[in-house]
Amino acid sequence: MSTNDQHDEIKVGSSQTFVLARGLLQVGEYWVLIGEDGRQRLFAELTADPDRPDVRPIDAYRALLSSMQPGWTVRTLQIFWPDPLPRQAFYEQFERWNAGSDDNESEGVQLLRQSLALFLQESPLPFVRRTIMEFVLVGGTESLSWWEGISATIRTYGVKVTPLTADEIQTLARWVFNPALEF
Repeated sequence: MSTNDQHDEIKVGSSQTFVLARGLLQVGEYWVLIGEDGRQRLFAELTADPDRPDVRPIDAYRALLSSMQPGWTVRTLQIFWPDPLPRQAFYEQFERWNAGSDDNESEGVQLLRQSLALFLQESPLPFVRRTIMEFVLVGGTESLSWWEGISATIRTYGVKVTPLTADEIQTLARWVFNPALEF
């Protein structure tokens, strides 16, 4: 196998390009991750409101895939990501409830408050599933133009595309390489 053939081969499920990345670069208004193979990778988060009746993710994916050119690469990542907001909101409610406690409470209520405080300190964060789209830029401006237009294309199906910032791409790379599931 020649070095060119090896360069063009992308292994499905491999995280090596994240781990051995060469850094970040801004291309137009988007940040790209330069992989160990020199390819530029754009990232965006895909979201949809499940309560809206007009959301059609299958049609959005069909539109996305049918608009691609031969040789282009898109990868969809389903990642479980820590979500501290629900626990933080509950903890704030607990602190307000705990602040209203008095010394005349029964031993059972005091034990309940202490147990709940311990649980909030020791329990792991809840996780949310995030959908991240990775697109490998190829030579010329055609692929960048496609990336810029795909947001409007799939928005008609109720799916929103939010490009990741440089910091978000770095956080994603760390999470893919080292998913510390214990928080």
